[in-house]
Amino acid sequence: MSGFEFFFGFFGLILSLSVVEVITGFGRVLRRREAIRLGWVTPLLALFVLLDVASFWSISWTRMQTVEPSYLLLLIGMAIACIYYLAASMVFPDDLDAWSSLDAFYDRHKRWVMGGIWTAKTLSHTALLGVVGGWQAVSAYWTSPRVLVIALWLFPLMLAICFVRNRTANAVMLALLCSFYLIYLTLRI
Repeated sequence: MSGFEFFFGFFGLILSLSVVEVITGFGRVLRRREAIRLGWVTPLLALFVLLDVASFWSISWTRMQTVEPSYLLLLIGMAIACIYYLAASMVFPDDLDAWSSLDAFYDRHKRWVMGGIWTAKTLSHTALLGVVGGWQAVSAYWTSPRVLVIALWLFPLMLAICFVRNRTANAVMLALLCSFYLIYLTLRI
């Protein structure tokens, strides 16, 4: 087993649990759909989390192929994957009886989810990239026109979702984020 396979196996396992957490939550809600109002924002948030994890996983796979893992790299990767897991665990409630509407749960937890995703993205594009390619790689990454377009699209929308209370506006912003992943990143591949 190569160092990359070892690192990515560990890293991928935690990221996989993030996906399982979202899917399990959605399954719980579907089983109880008569008792809880689903709404639009929570399913869109769930889709965004899944798309973001898939994007991160894909980018990490590409970047990490030639990297020899170190303890620091393992710690940073674990921190990022754990943040993704924590964010994913807050998309759906554990106790569906405590919430009559997923919209109310969304209002209460969206900042944690979006803040977690934003933190994981920032760590991956600074600390993880810095360990892998040095600070020159971080500087080159953050000043590339492509990344600036991505950052100017994603980060303001993520921040706005944290603070805008209107659910319709949140649904539109989440749809824009999801469409970004489905259109821009898919065409890039």
